[in-house]
Amino acid sequence: MNDNIYGPAIWVIDTIRTSLKGEGAAEVKARLAVQDLSPAAAIDPGSRRLPATRHFAECVATSMFLVPEVAAALAGVDEFLHWKQNPNYSDDVMGEGYMDNYAYAEIVGPDGFFPGDDFLMGLLLLGPGRLYRDHWHKAPELYWLLTGPSDWRKDAGAFTRRSPGETVWHPPRMSHATRTDASPLLAVWAWTRDVGSPARLVEGA
Repeated sequence: MNDNIYGPAIWVIDTIRTSLKGEGAAEVKARLAVQDLSPAAAIDPGSRRLPATRHFAECVATSMFLVPEVAAALAGVDEFLHWKQNPNYSDDVMGEGYMDNYAYAEIVGPDGFFPGDDFLMGLLLLGPGRLYRDHWHKAPELYWLLTGPSDWRKDAGAFTRRSPGETVWHPPRMSHATRTDASPLLAVWAWTRDVGSPARLVEGA
């Protein structure tokens, strides 16, 4: 990886590590601390954009009021991000227009800037007026909300309104869902272990 990519990649990781607080933050930071982030481990993920990334610039601008250092680092890494989607999702499964309003990118992970050792960290984009249906996975998961507000549900509970700056922590195998309102959602996410098992939708939810 050349310095034009390595520098922004390390910058965004360092600003997240410095700014992240709240439930689950300590576990994410502990796992991040043992990852190989050396130049020798760095990879070029290959820039890839999707329809949902049209929301990215707006979300980064909004997050500037909350975490200016992170927002600046995200703007610096924008052109290098490899955005993708869960191959098991479709508009038929998730609702009309969902796939044009959903994308995620890895910062640490196979399609990120560093491969990761049983650890993933990246960004989620979800457009306005969308429901990310109830799903679960083996991995413990953190979301750090950079925009919003947005609504979050755990297990069969009611949706709870969460504000920008909050973290949402999901223990292993806990089902959860996310709902956006009038604004798109940009969040930092991390899976801290057991990352080889994909997310699975809750049938009938």
